[in-house]
Amino acid sequence: MKKLRVGIAGFGIVGKRRFYYINKNKSLKVVAVCDQNFKKEFDDENGVKHFKNYKNLLNLNLDILFVALPNYLASEVVILGLENDLHVFC
Repeated sequence: MKKLRVGIAGFGIVGKRRFYYINKNKSLKVVAVCDQNFKKEFDDENGVKHFKNYKNLLNLNLDILFVALPNYLASEVVILGLENDLHVFC
């Protein structure tokens, strides 16, 4: 069974909690996260990409986008996710 590719926009307390539980689901795989507080962009030891900007995250081939951003950013990212034909959870 193919796992659905997940991106998480916002990797603070809520984003990290989402990451933990998404990875417990055998049908899902987090492939990338983004947070403006990252000092640099990198891939971790599990191959998860870490971006500083949500636009880089949306350039990936994702199936699902989890949005864990502050209110002033969330609506913009949700709209972009929907325009990219992603399933969006906010």
